[in-house]
Amino acid sequence: MGGGRDVEVIKVELPRDLAERFRRYVAVKYGLRRGSLSRAIADLIARELALHGGVGGIDAIVGLGLQSDYQWGGEDIIEALRRRAHVPG
Repeated sequence: MGGGRDVEVIKVELPRDLAERFRRYVAVKYGLRRGSLSRAIADLIARELALHGGVGGIDAIVGLGLQSDYQWGGEDIIEALRRRAHVPG
């Protein structure tokens, strides 16, 4: 991950069971290559910040749908979510 890029080391403490589960997740999703753990954490942080950063477009609409209790019945999902969120079309 470093490879000449500007990086910062952040040390955190996690419950052991959570750390072990996360390492297994990273091994499956990213493989056992060097830097996999850093890449996985960077991806998760970037995704989380994008979800809560007010990003517009389809990501915001999909995020709204995933966070709501709305049951999609096959209608135009964008219009349905706009109505639910009271956003003018």
